[in-house]
This record gives sequence, C-alpha cells and structure tokens, in this order.
Amino acid sequence: MSARLLYDLTGLVHWYAYFRHPGGVQRVIEKVASSDVVRQSSTVEFVVRILGSDRFYRIEPDLIANLGSGRSSAISRLRRILAQGLRLATLPEMLSEGRHFHLPYLAAGLTRTEGLIEAWTEGGAPRSLPALDIVAPPGSQDALFNPGDLWWQKKYVATVAGLKQRTGVRIVQMIHDLYLIERPEWTPAGAVRIFAEQLHGIAPSVDCWLTSSQFVRQQVQRYLADRSVPEKPIAVLPMGWDSFDALRDAGQDRLSDRMVLERHGLIDKPFMLSVGTIEPRKNVPALLDATDELRARFGEAVPRLVIVGGYGWKAAEVRARLTTGSRNGNLLWLENLSDGDLGALYRNALFTVMPSHGEGWGLAVQESLALGVPCIASNAGATREAGLDLATYFDPASAEGLTRAMAAWISDGAALAAARDRIAQALATRRFPSWNDAGSVLLRSALS
Repeated sequence: MSARLLYDLTGLVHWYAYFRHPGGVQRVIEKVASSDVVRQSSTVEFVVRILGSDRFYRIEPDLIANLGSGRSSAISRLRRILAQGLRLATLPEMLSEGRHFHLPYLAAGLTRTEGLIEAWTEGGAPRSLPALDIVAPPGSQDALFNPGDLWWQKKYVATVAGLKQRTGVRIVQMIHDLYLIERPEWTPAGAVRIFAEQLHGIAPSVDCWLTSSQFVRQQVQRYLADRSVPEKPIAVLPMGWDSFDALRDAGQDRLSDRMVLERHGLIDKPFMLSVGTIEPRKNVPALLDATDELRARFGEAVPRLVIVGGYGWKAAEVRARLTTGSRNGNLLWLENLSDGDLGALYRNALFTVMPSHGEGWGLAVQESLALGVPCIASNAGATREAGLDLATYFDPASAEGLTRAMAAWISDGAALAAARDRIAQALATRRFPSWNDAGSVLLRSALS
C-alpha cells in the first residue's frame, strides 16, 4: 500500500459548525486543501477525528473545494457530517471529551435528525447521505497533517501522540504563529492555556513542522530550544497570492463590484480599507486615532474608513468606537463578508491599512497587493515577508508614523498613483507563490 497523507480537517469542520466565513487560519487551511496539487493527489485523504477515539472518517475533496464556490451548501453539508460523526462516539468517549459546543450536533446525531441541520441551514427538504467512511488506520509509511488548529478537542493531542507511538505514523504540524504564548495579554487566558497545553503535548511527537513564514519558523525554533525539545525539520509553507483568482475566473467584474459597493453605500465614495479581526493584536485604536487626527487636519478630503472584521475579544472600547463611528458616518464597520464582497472592496479601495502589532504572515497585506491595491502595513512580525518591497511600512509603536504614511497618500494623489503603478508592474513581470506551490511543499515535506 502506498504512503498516505491524512489531511486533518477536524478543526475546520468544528469552525463551520458555528461560523459561515473563515478567519485567517481557516483561510489558509482551505486554500491549501483545495489547491489542485493537494486535492487531486492520490496520496491525500481528508479526514476528521471521531471524538474520543483514534479513528478518523473521510471527507470528500470536492466538499472542501466547494467552500470557495458554493459555500452555503458546503457548510450545511459539513454541519450535517459533524452530527453524523458525533454519533460514532461512545457515551464514555463523549463524556470524557465532549464540550458545550458539541451538544446540539450530538443531539442531532443521536436522534438521527442531522438531515434537519442541512435543511435548516440551506433550505429545502433533507437529503439522504451515505454512512461515513472510516479511514483505515495509519501505518509508519503514512503521515498525519494537522494544519494548525489543535484546540477543538480536549484529547486530540494525547490521541495523536498515542497513535504515533503505536503505529509510527509521521506527524506533520503547521504553526501559524506563537503570539498566544509570546504575547498572552492579547488573548483570553483560557485560549492561551489550551493552546499552550496542546502545543506542549504535541511537540515531542512532531516529525516535521510547517510554518507560515520565516518569522514563525524562528518563533518555533526558540520555542523548541527553550523547552529542550529536539528540533525536527521546519519548512516554510508559501502563502499563495492567488486567493481571489477563482472569483475573477467566475466573472467577478466591475458590474458585480458596483452591486457590492451599492449594497454597502459606497458608490462613488472614495474609501480606505482595513481588514482584520477586532482584537488587541490588530491595533485598531491606532488606526482610528490616526483617522480622527487626519480628519481634523484635512476635513472632507479624508476618505471614509471601511473596517472589515468580526468582533473578537478584549476589545469592548474599540467596538464602542466602531459602533459610534458607523452611526455618525465617519466609518463603516462590516462583519461576515463573503469573498466576493471582500474582493470588491479590496479592488475599489484607494488604499488599505494593516496596523497590527504582530502577524505570523499578513494575509490582508498580501491580498491587497495581489489585487493591485497599495497597502500601508505595520512592520511587525512577518508582514514584510507578506508585503515584500511593495507595501509601505511603519512602526506600530509610532502613532506619528501611521498618521504620516496615511497623510502622504491622502494629500498627494500622484504619490498614491505611483505606488499603484509600481505594484501593477511587479504583478505583470514577477512570479509570486500560488496555493499550488504551498500544496507542493506540504506533500514534499510530509511524505519525503
């Protein structure tokens, strides 16, 4: 039997049990999984762990690919499959590991009414689904890839470590960043504790690490050295510049862009754009302060500020400012946007701003530039790797630096046009990594 790569989607299925749009981590997981290189590989099986056991069931590759083109239908199917999967757990297993967010899906699974989940989510009558396909246990020739979301099941890490000890399966672990450990004040204490426990538990069993950037690679190296964990190979997974290409191929054009802008009240209104979760790490107050100062200085010449991002945690004051600003018309705060809407906002923004205190990559920087839109980005973390020589950088500790960078493009249209031309020239003449490149690195790292 040839070697297999078990691509673990346990966390992604749990995410979509309650959310309809991806966060940054989920976006990367989806893009790598749906890349042609991974999805069409005969060695890859997409799997989900059965709660409380070392068994996995299979997810069809097309279902993950459909998260890009048929998201509503794909999510409803994933929710139904989660209920089916929970029915496979025994009562002792469920009692030992189940959490509150499992209960609705457990109830649907045990009563065999999971079809109602799909019908309620998508509309229409319930459809029959085949029984879940249990994956053959891995062997020493196989690899199990966790794409970076270890925290959804309490005994996930202990189970994986035990599986490796019994079978010799190769463990490949993705790390998106280690800010939860290095800067715990940015995150709720419970989340920090869970992440730290899971990472500490899995580290000795890992055969190969993947990271989102050289910056995170160095974070992982320090983490392992500080805890005397023998270092194993660490590869950097390239982040694709083609996140929105499928929308372009599907006909997302200026007419559909105009419909999006009209829906959000942005027709013929210049705007600046910032994309990111509303949480302490994203440094949104600095952006709001800079915009207020510029508005006091330039008045109506300051474009409207559009902020796209769900409310995260530890940001009640920021949320209040966003709500007030949206009410008085100084800014627009949007949550839960589709890729179609987000792409339209990127393409039509004058420029984007990413003021974060630290990033393991900086998808918002990369996505802006990939669509030809100038970006002002914090120079913290890995954002220089994401923005290369195409973004304009500032020190997030300097409020003056952010204000000055924004003022330059607000007051000097020629400078902004020159930045846009420079990006267009780079996109036309240089090759940038794709999600297929990421998939190739994954396969090579996991199975070599």
